Amino acid sequence: MALRVFLLVGFLSLPAFATETISPGLVKLVHRLYLAQGREVSTAQTKQQLLQNQFLLSQAKQLNPELLLRQSSVGFSTAYHVDKYLYHALQQWFPTLQQTPWQARPLLIDQAQLLAMLGAYPSSGQYTAAQLNRWQAIQLVKQSELTLAQVLDSQSMQNRYQLHQGNVKLLRSIVNQQLKQQRTFAAAKPHLAKQQLSLEQVRQVVTAELIRPSMLAYLGVKEELHGATSEYVAQLQSSISATAIGHYYQQHRAQFRYVKQVHASAAQFSQRQDAVEFRQVVQASSWQDAVKQLQPSLVWQAQLMPINRDSQPRWQTQLAFTLEPGTISPVIRTPAAKWLVMTTQSPVTDYYPVDSETVRYQAMQTLTRQVAQQRFNDKYNAWLKQRKEQL
Repeated sequence: MALRVFLLVGFLSLPAFATETISPGLVKLVHRLYLAQGREVSTAQTKQQLLQNQFLLSQAKQLNPELLLRQSSVGFSTAYHVDKYLYHALQQWFPTLQQTPWQARPLLIDQAQLLAMLGAYPSSGQYTAAQLNRWQAIQLVKQSELTLAQVLDSQSMQNRYQLHQGNVKLLRSIVNQQLKQQRTFAAAKPHLAKQQLSLEQVRQVVTAELIRPSMLAYLGVKEELHGATSEYVAQLQSSISATAIGHYYQQHRAQFRYVKQVHASAAQFSQRQDAVEFRQVVQASSWQDAVKQLQPSLVWQAQLMPINRDSQPRWQTQLAFTLEPGTISPVIRTPAAKWLVMTTQSPVTDYYPVDSETVRYQAMQTLTRQVAQQRFNDKYNAWLKQRKEQL
């Protein structure tokens, strides 16, 4: 826990240059990086994104500081992603850094020591404060402050598990990667200084860039992965009244129209070839002629009968409401290992009632996004105003 607190304090104390002018040199470098990534943006758009990213970083510090440590409980740390992105960005900006010399150093611990130090991987995937403090004192290579705790904190759950299995080869690879990155970062400082930039400033830019999608989702401006909802968005949703949902329903009633009933018939066969033959007769003549000629097993009856969404059997009913009215389905394999051909026509439509779950869900999704976007715009504009006043 002590290590996590230390890292979080470090992120929160990053030099925020939101109150400073974003230098043309920084805009130029980031614009080059965006173009190399295939983004079609202008320098003006790049500057606007840099500003917005700094706002999102300030919001992360206030509302979602854990994001600055890790964006996924099973993934790599945010610092790991920042270092990786920064390493490649610096080499893209200053190609001579690709030849930066570095020296691999032997590990100070072997497999047996690693196994003894780490023990079994915790079932929760979480470490205690005592464990982190103990591992923080374990230096991994000479002439470097890199510790076992720092390595473990940076890695994904999968890699941490591998380290607990005594995977020294993986540990050596992680250490070499970090040594190479740190050497490149040190070599980049004079290059950045010529652009009147510091490594800390550029690191903040990268951090803001990498947390941007997650913070936009957290603030409700962008849809969360897997339908998750942040506490911030949940609070916004709680402010949306039934009256607002009712108004939305009246304005967008057409989108809540659905097929309430269809007339359907379906023929079922044990052999696929029989179903294929039946379908061919239907296409050449009519449904009734095919039923009369081949006498298949019918799900409902020869004459198309009205069914609603609660009709039986359920699987065939669901299929009927997905079929385009006036068409004949292809030959379909049923869950009961039968072969089925279906036709529907004469759909009857209705509207979901305003108090239905369908209306509430769709209205809530749209209204929440609108409220979140307005809140975002208001907060961002206030932040820009404050920034200008501080210049």
